[in-house]
Amino acid sequence: MEGCLFGEQKVVGSNPSTALIIFFKDDSGIVLGFRAFSDGFSYVILDGTQSNPTLVEFNRCTLPNVNDWSQCLSWIRRQLNEIVQKYDPQGACLKGIEPLSKNKSTKRIQIEAIIQEYLYSNCSLSSIVRVKSQLKKDIVDFNEPARYLERIFQYNDALMKLDSPQYQDATLAAIAELPPE
Repeated sequence: MEGCLFGEQKVVGSNPSTALIIFFKDDSGIVLGFRAFSDGFSYVILDGTQSNPTLVEFNRCTLPNVNDWSQCLSWIRRQLNEIVQKYDPQGACLKGIEPLSKNKSTKRIQIEAIIQEYLYSNCSLSSIVRVKSQLKKDIVDFNEPARYLERIFQYNDALMKLDSPQYQDATLAAIAELPPE
């Protein structure tokens, strides 16, 4: 699990020979938000809380121009490895493809699967996949209908530069993964 730390460890029991060591992820810290496209993915890295998120980094990664799809998928894993090595995330969320669109973009679904598999296999992070209605439920301070989730960007000056189609969903996914307070 190179590149991902477990966070803190707790020892349960006073006898060293029978004590149980429990590793767990912190409830706070760096979180990743992803949104896959048919030609790559975008990611947003946040720290803080849902009510006070801090932007760490964001980027749009476009697949290399090669004819072999397996090379593209391998390239995605290398990009993810660089991100994880640099930031040691405590959580991850992927804005999933909406159910009505699943038949329209096989490449996007494959990219989503690579992201999920990499985060689980290399970081022991279960990257939660959420559609818009689920993101709305997980962002506790947002009380409007899910179709208005983009209004979150109006309330936070630091996130306003991410109010574009290529970063909105990844940002909302990252916010949903942050602790509420």
